[in-house]
Amino acid sequence: MSLKDLLPEGTFDEIAADAHLDAKAQAHLKDETREDGVLCVRCPNCGKKVKYSPDNPFRPFCSERCRLLDLGAWANEERTVPGNAVNADEDADLLNDPALPRR
Repeated sequence: MSLKDLLPEGTFDEIAADAHLDAKAQAHLKDETREDGVLCVRCPNCGKKVKYSPDNPFRPFCSERCRLLDLGAWANEERTVPGNAVNADEDADLLNDPALPRR
């Protein structure tokens, strides 16, 4: 049973499209299988097939190295979550608001 089987029909494809997943990430989600009753997934960083169980402290990654490389990519803003644009001037205008309490 894969993640796709657990979701309502069509939901998996919508989630994958909405998340703007790259080909490697989509392969990671589609390649879920079970070996000896344990869910197996592909490491999001290197693509190696790993068991997704409490026995793997780095899950869903295959190793601490892959986990740290992924964390570093987020820290360097190589990966981001899409959101609304932030207007830097908007916060500056709020600081000059006379209705705000002063310390």
